[in-house]
Amino acid sequence: MAYVPHYAADIFISYCHDDDFVWIERFQQELKTSLVRKLRARTQPAIFFDTHSLRAGRVFDDEIRGCLAQTAFLVATISPRYNTSDYCRYKELPEFLRHHPPASGRLIQVQLDLSASLPVEKVLAVPFASVKGAFRPDSEEYVDALRRVYEPIVSELDKLYAASKMVFLAWSGDPQLEEERTRLRSEIEGRNLRVFPVAVGDYESDVRLRDALQQCTTSVHFFGQSLQPFDLRQWAMAVQLDRPCIIASQSTTEARRGPAGSPAPIYLGHGNPTITIADAIEKILGIGRREERDPRKSLGRTPVFLSFKEDSDAMVGLKLRRRIVTRGPFEVIVPPPDRSVRFEEFSRAKAALICRPKEDGNWLARELHGLNTAMVASQMFDIRRALFLPYGNGLAGVDILDDDAILHSEEELDAFLKQVQEADS
Repeated sequence: MAYVPHYAADIFISYCHDDDFVWIERFQQELKTSLVRKLRARTQPAIFFDTHSLRAGRVFDDEIRGCLAQTAFLVATISPRYNTSDYCRYKELPEFLRHHPPASGRLIQVQLDLSASLPVEKVLAVPFASVKGAFRPDSEEYVDALRRVYEPIVSELDKLYAASKMVFLAWSGDPQLEEERTRLRSEIEGRNLRVFPVAVGDYESDVRLRDALQQCTTSVHFFGQSLQPFDLRQWAMAVQLDRPCIIASQSTTEARRGPAGSPAPIYLGHGNPTITIADAIEKILGIGRREERDPRKSLGRTPVFLSFKEDSDAMVGLKLRRRIVTRGPFEVIVPPPDRSVRFEEFSRAKAALICRPKEDGNWLARELHGLNTAMVASQMFDIRRALFLPYGNGLAGVDILDDDAILHSEEELDAFLKQVQEADS
């Protein structure tokens, strides 16, 4: 499921399989992590990342063609090999541009090699390399370049998401309630949401009202001290559709209730009802602060926090990630290199797995200290933890908990994951 409703994917990453796959895979992971942190809604973005390794002779099938037609952004990783790839340069890229021309701003060119010419001129190009080669993932240059990629994507995806989440604001014959409706409309549009329809009158047919309500995700209904027939008519149709909706009433004893998922009636005489109603709309639409998200509930996957030393153990980390996701419905949380936000997504995890690095004996101690601090800060004292030791023990001078699992093989990792899944079921 994509972040933008009715899209096959939010981002399609086009790359040549002869390029550095480990680097590109890492870029894909960090781009998704950044989007999850920055996007307003709870829904996770969908990135199409084709790992098929046998491009030669592969048919440019309907699945790829259809995905490119229904994708918000194409991120093309430009290199000399990409420019000579018949599949990337002359199939994927033209197919995407057929639906989203360069002027749309939907194409982002990631430069892996400065010697490679850009396939499309006057379109955003973000260098991820210098004359010395590709940026290291833990470098400031890489972090800044990644920001230049995800910022326009976040902005556009949130706009597309908001446009798909329309709100029906019922019309009332009460002048005082109309003033509240006008204030609420300004607040909603200020939050980049869309009000629909622009106008509707009591002369409209039931078919017209039902059609307008069906196109909206939720509706808001205003009730004064005296009941107006048109107010009740709009409300009755909303209830028939059986979608969550909001009641804003001048009565403290409002008896009407919306369908399942609807909040309690909001009293217009208390506090700031405009803000209260707008917040209730965002909650129904699945929009909220980042710290309120719980992707596990929507995805049905158990989140596992996977930590490894990015520069020396990238391959080990990738293998662990793949093994975890193939052992059941798991979501792997790979932390960003930036220590200031490294454990920001940790509070969602049900288990933590730290891989001892091949080099830098102090890294494990620092990582465990960061993990312990995050556990205390989030009050997550019962989370399951494990240390994966592919290079032997190497735990001298490292403080670990008595119930930390020590794993020496992938089979022991499988057993640990099974225990995590059983505990979370």
